[in-house]
Amino acid sequence: MSVPIDVRHLSVRFGARTVLDNLNFSAAPGELVSLIGASGGGKTTLLRVLAGLQAPAGGEVQLPAPSRVRVMFQEDRLLPWLNVLDNVTLGLGRNAHDHAREVLAEVGLGDRERDYPAQLSGGQRQRVALARALAHRPDLLLLDEPFGALDALTRAGMHRLLERLWQELNFTAVLVTHDIDEALLLSDRVVVLEGGRIAQAAPVPAVRPRVRRDPLLLDLRETLEQHFSAHTTPLQPGSRSSISVATPANPSSR
Repeated sequence: MSVPIDVRHLSVRFGARTVLDNLNFSAAPGELVSLIGASGGGKTTLLRVLAGLQAPAGGEVQLPAPSRVRVMFQEDRLLPWLNVLDNVTLGLGRNAHDHAREVLAEVGLGDRERDYPAQLSGGQRQRVALARALAHRPDLLLLDEPFGALDALTRAGMHRLLERLWQELNFTAVLVTHDIDEALLLSDRVVVLEGGRIAQAAPVPAVRPRVRRDPLLLDLRETLEQHFSAHTTPLQPGSRSSISVATPANPSSR
């Protein structure tokens, strides 16, 4: 069962520099939130706090138990000397192969379990990375630009795969992305982080599955672009950016 995220008055400092400043962030159980914003706005630091990799200077953080949190990075981080199945079962203990095979089948790689990472395409490697994360049955999946290095067609396929598995498995997800379109296609809510604080949050009530030409998404995209034009360098499809959060949306639009 997915559990909520509740972060209150979070502050993180590196020396004299304040990276996150009295930040309040929340996500409802089963919600998928995208975090965008200008580079240097604190997105990586926030994700590291949620992953338990960065200690805050102040504030309260309510999260699932560490064993129920998994992170998917832009790099697949597969071990090259292990085959696909062994990469997925790493850390799961004995007797995990049957479950790992089920997850590999879910991501469309059931016939590649004995291949090594060097034998796979970039998209296939990211599917293995996703399978590895989901094999742990996480309550919270943190996604740090996992599709940023993929070509457009492969990225679109990964979007569909992630959305399907998120709907089936009902985990909470926080996606850091620099692509406004990606955020709008996948998210229940898009949140903008600037200067270590939440600048804007917009629910995305469009019916799933979504298409880029949906008038509602186009309107939301224009609103976000206007915000970035007024405050930072405008974001373009697939361009680089940042993150943050506000009031949880109701993920019933699945």
